[in-house]
Amino acid sequence: MYIDESEAQDARIMQYQRLLSAGKINEDEELKAKDFLQAVQMVLKPIKVVNPYAMHLSLTKSVFKPRRTNAHYLQFIAAITFYKQYQREHKTDEITGEIYIETTIEDIKEANELIIEVLLRKSDTLSGACRNHLERLKQYLASVNQTTFTNTEIRRNLRVKQTTLQRYNAQLLMEGYIRKTKGKKGQTYHFEIVDVNEYRDLRKRIDDSLATCLAQIHLPA
Repeated sequence: MYIDESEAQDARIMQYQRLLSAGKINEDEELKAKDFLQAVQMVLKPIKVVNPYAMHLSLTKSVFKPRRTNAHYLQFIAAITFYKQYQREHKTDEITGEIYIETTIEDIKEANELIIEVLLRKSDTLSGACRNHLERLKQYLASVNQTTFTNTEIRRNLRVKQTTLQRYNAQLLMEGYIRKTKGKKGQTYHFEIVDVNEYRDLRKRIDDSLATCLAQIHLPA
């Protein structure tokens, strides 16, 4: 799995290098964005963030490693609130005297829109590179109106190395995303995808979970 993630990272870096070499990266805009973020960091001050809705924000158990993921979710919401510290009323804890700001429902809505892809990755049992391969495989099969495939066909049409394809197949078979089927007499084994809609369904479960969090906030105590 580590190798797959490393390959995916290398692919992203090389794609960026190609775009940069082709003059398709606006380096001035990149520099402006970097300077802007540095300026923002300089004006922000340490301040406590309190989320009065935290007790309602419990992610579905379909999310992989729910305790860790839920902590990341709450931290992400807190980060959004933190960056809006000059737009929020500064309150004082009556007991400790500590200054704090509060998370709003709008902060949570923004977090839900931004974090969906992260939650998808964390909910997925596949490595990032293997997931990307599976989604490409689904698209290819749909384009040729097929439900089964062979290794030779995929190596040729998706240009995947033999050793890489073997690793992908091993993970997909182990996790139950594909299965072997017998080809015609004298032919090699074929494979088929068990559920072509599984990733879409996972996204919907996460969307529903985030929507439920917001709905719980508006319920009477």
